[in-house]
Amino acid sequence: MSAKKTPPPPEHDLQGKIREAEFKNILQKLKDGKTLTARESKIASEFAAQRDGKTKPLTQQEVARAWGMTQPNVHKMVKAGMPLTSIEAAEEWRKEWLKTHGRGDTAPESIQEAKLRKTLLECEKIEFSLSVDRDEYVKRTEIREAGIRIGAIFSAKLAALVNDASGALAGLDEASLRKKLHERTQAILAEIRNELEKV
Repeated sequence: MSAKKTPPPPEHDLQGKIREAEFKNILQKLKDGKTLTARESKIASEFAAQRDGKTKPLTQQEVARAWGMTQPNVHKMVKAGMPLTSIEAAEEWRKEWLKTHGRGDTAPESIQEAKLRKTLLECEKIEFSLSVDRDEYVKRTEIREAGIRIGAIFSAKLAALVNDASGALAGLDEASLRKKLHERTQAILAEIRNELEKV
């Protein structure tokens, strides 16, 4: 017969034990005459308040519901050190964490600001989609193809100028040469404009 496995302790009990261990480390640090960091001071005051029965810790589900997130995402933040003493403390921790992990000043100040940003981004997506439906935007592939056609037109007309110019301009004086070149370039530009209107 296999031995019965004992069920894991409830999540809130585990979090409480972790907090208690952190608090013991902080007490030892104080006894050793060391200075506490801002985070350690906060943990100490939160733990003392919990011990005195002044505050009840939040559950991860409560935070997830308040922020409109999934519980596993909140769990990852708790594992990284986010306190569950209050929504305000959790939001403050999250703001600082985002600053040190590449989001900087672009991180939303609160969950309300994050929700507002999300709503604004969704509105921008809808507006862009409507603009595409109204043919106000052209696909990148169409622009690239048009650019290639325009380049081909210019190349062909410039090559024709070089081929025609040598025979047509031979033996002319400077004034006549300028006049002929001007006429030829104007004719080529008109041909290019006609070709571009077809693109």
